[in-house]
Amino acid sequence: MTQRLRVAVVVNPAAGGDGDRIVASLQAVGATEVRTVRTTAPGDARDIAYKMAAGAAPPDLIVSVGGDGTICEVATGIFRAAESGALAVPPLLVAPGGTGNSVYRGLWNDAPWETVAALALRGGAATRRIDLARIEQNDHIVVLGSGSGLFAATLLAARDRPEKGRNLLMAAAVAAMESHIPYQGRVTVDGEVLYEGGIVETIVGGFRYRGGLLNLVPQSLVDDGQLDITVVTSAADMQAFAQAAVQSDVYSVPGITWGRGERITVEETGGQPVLYEHDGEVMPRTTPSYDIHVVPAALTVLTAADAPPWFKEG
Repeated sequence: MTQRLRVAVVVNPAAGGDGDRIVASLQAVGATEVRTVRTTAPGDARDIAYKMAAGAAPPDLIVSVGGDGTICEVATGIFRAAESGALAVPPLLVAPGGTGNSVYRGLWNDAPWETVAALALRGGAATRRIDLARIEQNDHIVVLGSGSGLFAATLLAARDRPEKGRNLLMAAAVAAMESHIPYQGRVTVDGEVLYEGGIVETIVGGFRYRGGLLNLVPQSLVDDGQLDITVVTSAADMQAFAQAAVQSDVYSVPGITWGRGERITVEETGGQPVLYEHDGEVMPRTTPSYDIHVVPAALTVLTAADAPPWFKEG
């Protein structure tokens, strides 16, 4: 396994992660060169990662320190560099620097960061390729996942709450459920209608977890060349769904349906703009439908040598 000693770190200070701790851990386990760049505005992480990955002397490893939105930006920059023909695009190492750290859990199953840093730099990590997704309306790249309705409303509710970390998202979800109204929608998978009617939310994988705790797409694999979608219909008992998301299989709850395919369309059938998010970021409410298609094996990441169960390739 390859040692990676020249490291570039992209830190989003606004996400609340401890960038100094992340850098210190990398230096402690043998990094000979650590270049740290801090973002100052949305889009910075994407542009920084692109320049690093497409440059004449790219680092051995790019580390993302921030929330899932920051990870998405960094991954987008790396992906765009590869798409442009860059020849030595480095892999991505995700550090736990956000609220839910769902992507970090998906790659490392919540292993302590100091352990992850040592594995990554000393050759004990596995290099794997994961799928991404692309939203056709705006050409956004998706890493963690996307969805409509309640989860997007939860992210909006979280903006004004005092809690921190995963507790923040759990409290915001409860608050959002109290006032959330289902919308009339349609979900299409590979050209076939999966569901039409009242929709509380849709969750498109990607990774299985949201908020680091809620297993919302429990059969999704991150490297199978397909996207899973969970549809929470207006017939579902939301208390039972919430309990199942933490403790068991949400697909055992009546009123929950799911599908899998290469292309998914989520739309509001009345023509009203749908509330939609990806990677923890709520998008402008401007269109009644979103089309998402998979980009297979699009990003090289470091992950545990003993792969979590949501990888097809162990």
